[in-house]
Amino acid sequence: MVAPRTRVAVLGGDGRFPCESLPGCRVRLFPARRYAGNGPLRSLERSLQAGGVDRVVVLARWNGHSATTAIMRLCRKLGVPFEVIP
Repeated sequence: MVAPRTRVAVLGGDGRFPCESLPGCRVRLFPARRYAGNGPLRSLERSLQAGGVDRVVVLARWNGHSATTAIMRLCRKLGVPFEVIP
Protein backbone atom coordinates (compact mmCIF):
# COMPACT_ATOMS: atom_id res chain seq x y z
CA MET A 1 0.00 0.00 0.00
CA VAL A 2 1.29 3.46 -0.91
CA ALA A 3 1.23 6.14 1.77
CA PRO A 4 -0.58 9.33 0.79
CA ARG A 5 1.68 12.24 -0.04
CA THR A 6 1.33 15.53 1.80
CA ARG A 7 -0.20 18.17 -0.45
CA VAL A 8 1.76 21.41 -0.02
CA ALA A 9 0.81 24.75 -1.57
CA VAL A 10 3.57 27.33 -2.03
CA LEU A 11 2.26 30.91 -2.32
CA GLY A 12 4.50 33.66 -3.62
CA GLY A 13 7.46 34.12 -5.88
CA ASP A 14 7.48 33.72 -9.63
CA GLY A 15 6.42 30.09 -9.79
CA ARG A 16 9.89 28.62 -9.33
CA PHE A 17 10.47 26.77 -6.08
CA PRO A 18 12.93 23.97 -5.27
CA CYS A 19 10.33 21.24 -4.81
CA GLU A 20 13.09 18.81 -3.83
CA SER A 21 13.34 20.79 -0.58
CA LEU A 22 10.01 19.18 0.41
CA PRO A 23 10.68 15.46 -0.12
CA GLY A 24 7.69 13.16 -0.02
CA CYS A 25 5.32 16.03 -0.73
CA ARG A 26 3.19 16.85 -3.72
CA VAL A 27 3.91 20.54 -4.26
CA ARG A 28 1.69 22.97 -6.14
CA LEU A 29 2.97 26.49 -6.86
CA PHE A 30 0.81 29.62 -6.69
CA PRO A 31 2.84 32.61 -8.00
CA ALA A 32 2.60 36.07 -6.45
CA ARG A 33 0.12 38.60 -7.82
CA ARG A 34 2.79 40.66 -9.58
CA TYR A 35 3.82 37.64 -11.66
CA ALA A 36 0.46 36.04 -12.39
CA GLY A 37 -2.37 38.35 -11.30
CA ASN A 38 -5.09 37.36 -8.82
CA GLY A 39 -5.85 33.96 -10.35
CA PRO A 40 -3.38 31.87 -8.34
CA LEU A 41 -4.48 33.40 -5.02
CA ARG A 42 -8.15 32.70 -5.79
CA SER A 43 -7.26 29.18 -6.91
CA LEU A 44 -5.40 28.54 -3.64
CA GLU A 45 -8.38 29.83 -1.65
CA ARG A 46 -10.69 27.43 -3.51
CA SER A 47 -8.27 24.53 -3.01
CA LEU A 48 -8.08 25.23 0.72
CA GLN A 49 -11.86 25.44 1.05
CA ALA A 50 -12.26 22.16 -0.85
CA GLY A 51 -9.81 20.40 1.47
CA GLY A 52 -7.21 19.87 -1.24
CA VAL A 53 -4.23 21.29 0.68
CA ASP A 54 -2.55 19.81 3.76
CA ARG A 55 -0.01 22.57 4.38
CA VAL A 56 0.78 26.06 3.04
CA VAL A 57 4.19 27.67 2.66
CA VAL A 58 4.11 31.44 2.11
CA LEU A 59 7.15 33.10 0.55
CA ALA A 60 6.59 36.46 2.24
CA ARG A 61 9.46 38.28 0.56
CA TRP A 62 7.86 37.83 -2.86
CA ASN A 63 4.23 38.13 -1.84
CA GLY A 64 2.00 41.08 -1.00
CA HIS A 65 0.83 41.70 2.56
CA SER A 66 -2.85 41.48 1.67
CA ALA A 67 -2.49 38.09 -0.01
CA THR A 68 -0.36 36.75 2.84
CA THR A 69 -2.84 37.95 5.45
CA ALA A 70 -5.84 36.55 3.56
CA ILE A 71 -4.28 33.09 3.23
CA MET A 72 -3.10 33.03 6.85
CA ARG A 73 -6.62 33.89 8.06
CA LEU A 74 -8.18 31.22 5.86
CA CYS A 75 -5.64 28.62 7.03
CA ARG A 76 -6.38 29.44 10.68
CA LYS A 77 -10.11 29.23 10.05
CA LEU A 78 -9.79 25.85 8.32
CA GLY A 79 -7.12 24.45 10.62
CA VAL A 80 -4.55 24.09 7.86
CA PRO A 81 -0.96 24.47 9.09
CA PHE A 82 1.08 27.17 7.37
CA GLU A 83 4.63 28.45 7.46
CA VAL A 84 5.75 31.94 6.51
CA ILE A 85 9.25 32.16 5.11
CA PRO A 86 10.61 35.72 5.28
